[in-house]
Amino acid sequence: MNRLKKYFSGINVYEFLALIGILIWLLIFDILSKYYAYNNMIDYRGEVYTAIPGLFNFTLVFNTGAAWNTLAGMKWLLSLVSLIATLLLLFFLFYKYKKIPRSIRYCLILMIAGACGNMIDRMGYWANFGIYQYGVIDFIQFAFWPSFPIFNLADSYLVIGIFACAISYIVYLVKNHKEREKAISETSEDDLASKLKNKDDNDKLSE
Repeated sequence: MNRLKKYFSGINVYEFLALIGILIWLLIFDILSKYYAYNNMIDYRGEVYTAIPGLFNFTLVFNTGAAWNTLAGMKWLLSLVSLIATLLLLFFLFYKYKKIPRSIRYCLILMIAGACGNMIDRMGYWANFGIYQYGVIDFIQFAFWPSFPIFNLADSYLVIGIFACAISYIVYLVKNHKEREKAISETSEDDLASKLKNKDDNDKLSE
């Protein structure tokens, strides 16, 4: 109990709960979207439907591997990788929570939702469970890039989270660097002003 109190000291509990809520809703939305795609497109598998002209299409495919169907059929390996990725991201978020800037926390939630969504897919396929019996459900296609792998919401969470995290971290580093330079500059100016004041005082005493 004391450890829990110590952990939450200095943490905005409402923001913490909001992050957990966002994570849960992202996962629910991902699972429901796959369920909807499976039930409405299973009889029309492989056919392409325009979602947003020139941007997105919907087409149902079952992926038995990773991107571009690499490692196809390696159910246990892909499940293990997804599980490890999810656990590492969760550990990093909660262990370093107080030291991580707010923007990066939200990026990590996106990445965790993506990794966890992929983990559910892989394990569902491994266990031959329900809608995952044929493989991971992918249904979103870039209309302007047909050769790009068809993906799902969990994939998009993960990719967007990674890019957003990289950008947020760069912005954080630049901001920190500018603040340090400003602090050094202000310290130098204060030192100079102090030296000039001391010199004036000494000059007055010598007179």
